[in-house]
Amino acid sequence: MTEPAIHGGDVWRVAAEYGMAAEQLLDFSANVNPRGFPVGAMRRLRRDSADAALLMRYPDPSAGELRRALGERLGVAEKAIVVGAGAEALLAAALRTFGARRCLVPVPAFSEYARACAACGAALHPYPLHPASGFRLNGEEFCRLLRSGRWDLAILNNPHNPSGALIDADELRLVLDTAARSGANLLLDEAFIDYAEYASMARDAARRPGVIVVRSLTKFYGCPALRVGYAIGAPGSVSRMTAEIPTWPVTLLALNALREALLDEDYARDTLQENAVQRARLAAGLEALGALVFPTAANYLLLRLKEEWAPASRLRERLIREHRILVRNCDSYEGLETGRYIRVAVRSATENGRLLHALETVLKG
Repeated sequence: MTEPAIHGGDVWRVAAEYGMAAEQLLDFSANVNPRGFPVGAMRRLRRDSADAALLMRYPDPSAGELRRALGERLGVAEKAIVVGAGAEALLAAALRTFGARRCLVPVPAFSEYARACAACGAALHPYPLHPASGFRLNGEEFCRLLRSGRWDLAILNNPHNPSGALIDADELRLVLDTAARSGANLLLDEAFIDYAEYASMARDAARRPGVIVVRSLTKFYGCPALRVGYAIGAPGSVSRMTAEIPTWPVTLLALNALREALLDEDYARDTLQENAVQRARLAAGLEALGALVFPTAANYLLLRLKEEWAPASRLRERLIREHRILVRNCDSYEGLETGRYIRVAVRSATENGRLLHALETVLKG
């Protein structure tokens, strides 16, 4: 039996383990927009949830309105988009669509890739990324591996999780071209690409049969409880992928609310500006404490702890017990030295200040 994956944001389990209410925890382990759900989207959700007649309807299985809004936003055809119950839920469907059997995956990596491969009977072959390069993909070396013809699928995420390292668009297109010539497909996880939209391969995926891009909606729009994600691919691939997911994968309330969120351009612009400012300030504060902070294009920071500091598991435990703060211990990530890495989300200025004060207190104690 496959072991349960370890993720950030599991405040329910942590709260039960430490004997506190989940609401007491300040969660830096999940990379969710601290602005919360856009006001207009929240208004729509409240209105719809109070409409008894609406609650008696099934959702549109095609998610037509949301797909049209996404298509207009991304500049791709509606038929090149499929909506599912979160980006994670679409990974295995993409693997089955490609008939993947031998997958090349840079590590450290999101744990759901291994789960999806196991569920589909595909073998996962790790390609190590290195701290010295900021966990950035070496495109030329990766392409040499693809040319060997040993792999039928490569899985990449951009920005990288857990480091936030970004692969630029030109380098990604080199990987796409190499994979196509080598008989390999590419699954590209862009769950955090909203923070670096210029590097997205969404338009490329919509016209290339061997590429599927998977993206999240609920991380950027501050509502992971609603579980909405989508994938972009050539229409033929999307049609096959649609057959791999439930007929009604997303609730009507979530579809309507996320469509409303997409219309709020001010929210998106303000989020990007605020994240850039707070990310830089938080990184500077963490570096001042002595942590090694890796460059990132996303809304989270990967830290390497100093050798003389307590291990990551102990640091996490003290932050929970003494300060009601939850960070992501990265011991479960393959390819990261045990005890030396944590990941923290970028939150509001006040919350980031609380984290820095808590860390300083713990390190002095």
